[in-house]
Amino acid sequence: MKRQALRLVIRSVCIIAFCVLGGSKSFETPAPPQNDDSVAKQFVGMWRLVSWTQRMVDGTTKPNSQSVGYIIYTDNSHMCFVAMNPNRPKWKSDLTPSTEEMVSGLGNGGFYAYCATVEVHAKEGFILHHVEIDKSPNLVGGTRKRWFTFQGPNRVALRIDRSETNPSIVESTLIWERIQK
Repeated sequence: MKRQALRLVIRSVCIIAFCVLGGSKSFETPAPPQNDDSVAKQFVGMWRLVSWTQRMVDGTTKPNSQSVGYIIYTDNSHMCFVAMNPNRPKWKSDLTPSTEEMVSGLGNGGFYAYCATVEVHAKEGFILHHVEIDKSPNLVGGTRKRWFTFQGPNRVALRIDRSETNPSIVESTLIWERIQK
C-alpha cells in the first residue's frame, strides 16, 4: 500500500516537473484558426455590463460611473450600446426636465448610447463600430475600435482603443456577460 502511494507521488511530481520545464507543449492542441465570420457569430446576442474599469495614468483604477449597460450585436453586422449612471438624480418632471436636470441626467457621464455597423478583425483581435447613431451628433460617422478577449462563450472583455480615451486614462475595459434565456 505504501509503495503504491509512493509511486503515485513520484508519478505526480514527474508530471508536474515535466509541465513546469516546458514539456507540456507537446500536449497542447493548437486552437483552430478563427476567421472574421466565426468570431462575429460569437458576438451575436444581448450582453449585460458586468464592470467598466479605468486604469489612470497614476496607476490607480476606478470604475466608470456608467455602471449599468447593455450591448446588442445582431447577426447582420449591427450593434447598439447603452449605459447610464444608476445614481444620476431623478428629474422633477418626467416630460420637461430643467436645463440643469438635462445636463446632469444625460451629460457629464450620466447616460450614453450609440448604434453602429460592425466590422470584425479576428486575427488582429479587434472589432470596429462604424457609428450611425450617437447621443452626440458630432460623433456620427466616426469609428470606434474595441480590442476583444472572449473569456468563455458567455463573457467578453472589450478594451477601448487608447486613441479614444481621455489622456488621463491609460486603459478602459468593459466586461460583458451574455444574457441567457
